[in-house]
Amino acid sequence: MTLSRPERRDLLLTRPNSQDRDPAPREQLNSLGAIEHAVVDATIAILAPGQKFALLWSLQVGSNIVAGVQVKTRDGTQTNLLVPDEVLGYLTDHKRMSYNPEVGAWLSTEIFIAGPTRYRATYSTVSISEWMPEVSVEDLRAELADFPRPDATVPGWIRSRLDWTDRKTG
Repeated sequence: MTLSRPERRDLLLTRPNSQDRDPAPREQLNSLGAIEHAVVDATIAILAPGQKFALLWSLQVGSNIVAGVQVKTRDGTQTNLLVPDEVLGYLTDHKRMSYNPEVGAWLSTEIFIAGPTRYRATYSTVSISEWMPEVSVEDLRAELADFPRPDATVPGWIRSRLDWTDRKTG
């Protein structure tokens, strides 16, 4: 059974402002594999009985760090859930640890989860799905400052957005 893409209006679920409270302490993991397993396990832990498949997605560009979980039951019912702060933290750690100066850091991820050892993760350094929230020019600039990459590896859509803004304000 394949999960459909979350609808845009469901992506912006309200979340308590996590900056107003201290985050719960979480174990510091030292490998990408350990982080991925922790993310999958924590996502499975929030599923209700009968929810068998999940799509965990995250967009992390500059200060724009958002994520969601879409779950589907065997009868086809779909529900969108908020991602625990622990998962957001681990995904941020994953991005930082997987950064490669030759290609940059990933911008978005989609993890299809069917079980603790049955999942498929994709991390994109070049694209963001059209159904994910829009990224501001300021966040694009911050992303390239925080995770520099060679000019030749800056995706064309990022270059276009930055060039367009520079022409409008220049």
